[in-house]
Amino acid sequence: MARRQKKRKIVSVRQKRPINIDLVFFGAVAVYICVVCYMGMTSEHIAGYEVTAGVLSVNHTYTGLAIRQESLYQANTSGYVSYYARDGERVSGTALVYTIDEKGEINQLIQQNAENVDLTDDNFSVILSNVKGYMSEYENLDFSGVYDFQASLESSVIDLMNQNMLETLEEAGDDSMFSRIYASGIGILEYYMDGFEEITIESLTEEMLDASNYEKQSLKKELIQSGEPVYKLSTSEKWSLVVPLTEEEAANFQAEERKFMEVEFTRDHTRAWADFSLIYVGSVPCARLDFNNSMVRFADLRYVEVEFLVKDETGLKIPNTAIVEKEFYVIPKKFWMDGEEDERGFLKEVYNENGEPSVERVDMTRYYEDEENYYIDPKESDFATGKEKLPMGTFLVKKDAQDRFQIGPSQTLQGVYNINKGYTQFRQINILSQNEEFTLVEEGTSYGLTVYDRIVLNGDAVKEDEVIYQ
Repeated sequence: MARRQKKRKIVSVRQKRPINIDLVFFGAVAVYICVVCYMGMTSEHIAGYEVTAGVLSVNHTYTGLAIRQESLYQANTSGYVSYYARDGERVSGTALVYTIDEKGEINQLIQQNAENVDLTDDNFSVILSNVKGYMSEYENLDFSGVYDFQASLESSVIDLMNQNMLETLEEAGDDSMFSRIYASGIGILEYYMDGFEEITIESLTEEMLDASNYEKQSLKKELIQSGEPVYKLSTSEKWSLVVPLTEEEAANFQAEERKFMEVEFTRDHTRAWADFSLIYVGSVPCARLDFNNSMVRFADLRYVEVEFLVKDETGLKIPNTAIVEKEFYVIPKKFWMDGEEDERGFLKEVYNENGEPSVERVDMTRYYEDEENYYIDPKESDFATGKEKLPMGTFLVKKDAQDRFQIGPSQTLQGVYNINKGYTQFRQINILSQNEEFTLVEEGTSYGLTVYDRIVLNGDAVKEDEVIYQ
């Protein structure tokens, strides 16, 4: 009998797949990249700036109000006017300024014969000098000055022709129809008025310092009435320029105890020295410049632009955006103990478990000092305990004395965040000068900056002791 075959039971076993290390690695890298990208997009970028030494270019150009000894003169009779002296000309009592023709006959005769009057070589020299002077001062950005020059040149030509015509009439002996008016004194002649002729330093107001609303009125006209202003004279070479300043600029000049100032006039780039003093016009600090010359060149201007020729200071140059402010405790210097390293510091009152008082020495970083006080960081803590060294309200005492001082009074100092060590550290600064973009600070101050230090470009974006990843 055939043997029966024993059936075998087959059991399927599920095998574990081996781990794909490459897939895990690339997955981890992808996650890391995503995290970095997210942090880069959501966190604020902290930019650094390397401190450099240099000179800060500061704009020392100002516009000042000119105060001169000026006198207006009025016409004695009414009639038609012809002018024979030019604007800006120095005249005396023998100089013919203008004539008045009551009936207009001479004025009409001058107009009729104007084409027959020739200009002399001297006349052309005067005109050529005026043209050269204008060309040396011309600026493309001030094209409106072209029309002023045109009017001035036309006036000069007419005055010269009138003068030549008058000489012709005098030769003919025909002078009975008009009156000659000679200068009433010695001075620089001008044919305009602006209401500032009687102004003095003492009568200035803040509104007068603003040139935006300034207007002047020409005195030249064809027909004039008796009693109307017809010309004016600036009678002295001594004149003053009152220049508005900021409070900071005034304080800097005050600290220098400056008595004189060299300036350059931007109109013709000439230079002059002036007596310098600081005054207040209302609440506006101003520089008063007193000159003994140069008045003749600016008699036609009420507002004169000048550049102060002062030496720019040197120091450390930092961007304005890096500057921050921080509060510091102000502690009298007399509570500080000098000596060896283990003896320096303040003595603060402490109490044991039984309430018995004693003193403990605390060494602190002095960020700044003035004549009477040290400036101490309120957040400075003990490295071992992490506690603030001088909490508000702590009493300081003097060795071998009964004086006590309670921590509390504070003041604000300006500074920047230094990141040389990879985290932000406040560094106090002494500002020397400043413009719209940069600040020049003193070099070599205690706990200050040095050349090549790295600081946070935008100081408001970080806090102190913040770790900076660059």
